Amino acid sequence: MQGLASLLLFTALANAHYHFSNIGVASPEWSTGRVPKNSRDNGPVTSLASVDLRCNQASGGAKSIFNTTAGGTLPVYFNQQPWHQGPYQVYMAKVPEGQSVLTWDGAGEVWFKIFSKGAYTGGCTYSSGSYCFPDKWENPMAVKLPESLPSGDYLVRAEHIGLHIVNSPQFYIGCGQASVAGGGSGTPGPLVAFPGAYKQGDKGIFNNFNYPKPTTYRPPGPDVWTG
Repeated sequence: MQGLASLLLFTALANAHYHFSNIGVASPEWSTGRVPKNSRDNGPVTSLASVDLRCNQASGGAKSIFNTTAGGTLPVYFNQQPWHQGPYQVYMAKVPEGQSVLTWDGAGEVWFKIFSKGAYTGGCTYSSGSYCFPDKWENPMAVKLPESLPSGDYLVRAEHIGLHIVNSPQFYIGCGQASVAGGGSGTPGPLVAFPGAYKQGDKGIFNNFNYPKPTTYRPPGPDVWTG
């Protein structure tokens, strides 16, 4: 009976959370996305100091690379709709010359933000009444690439941050592999590192979003680079 109870608890926890799946294509899972460490239990990353805050990667790269164009739309997939209250953000990092997108780990101040949803002013206006964010985020999330994004190979880092537990942020993270053609001559930035971009005490992740609800909210990290 104890074994059955443990199995039921594991299943309930897994169903309550979610994990990153892919970029560009819905299936097969992890064809263009790297397998995350939470692929089975759906558990979040909770430490700001952990290298898992970068890609939460289990091992190795994805099987293939998603080909896209600057100015196009990049769909980002989780295995189900992210639904905890909190922001949804996407970063990119250009693979250095001489490195392969299939194996590069994205270490250092190389990440720039291209997408962020969740900022608000004037208090909570969503219909659920109990949250300051949408009940569920779109899946896939359509991410617009800047037209001046330089051509090349990139790691794409997607994150949804769960803020439903006071001062205990949960990070649902994954990285995919993309090749961008038809790019421009923009200079993406500001550049940040993971771990390192988010700090203890950052009001974008350490706050009480239940009561009293903040009247304004700015997601953590740098400004979005729009090109």
